[in-house]
Amino acid sequence: MRKPITEAGADLIDLLLGEHGCILALMAHQERRMARMSLRELQECGAALEAVLQAHALEEDQLLFGAPGELPAAVRGTLQAMYGEHQEMRALLEELKKQRQAVRARASLKRLMELAREHFAIEERALFGLMRQWISPEKLRELGLLYARRRGMQLPG
Repeated sequence: MRKPITEAGADLIDLLLGEHGCILALMAHQERRMARMSLRELQECGAALEAVLQAHALEEDQLLFGAPGELPAAVRGTLQAMYGEHQEMRALLEELKKQRQAVRARASLKRLMELAREHFAIEERALFGLMRQWISPEKLRELGLLYARRRGMQLPG
């Protein structure tokens, strides 16, 4: 049984999962409006997603995926796929910035959102659990505190 945050401290995976929830809520809000958006609005939407997705990917790449030592080949393969998806999302964001037609920008933004959802689902169903097996709870809490400091957050406890 997990200790309350005030006793145990926040662990990095829990913080990243919370961020998934915020990003998914942002995307759902944007999708409800997407059909009526102009090219400029679609690109602004993409810029907002870029800010949160890039910050999220940076924390994952540097703190979580860079934390463990030697991992089994299957885990390393999954991590490589995650890195590849981070790159694909960056490419879609760049493509969105260059679009000159709303219909194409909308398609790029929609694909970005689909990819982000798929990416989050893999992390939530498989990868985060595997990482919990390879990184101690103490180390995950230490990484959670580092994440919070990097983000300017104040955690209780």
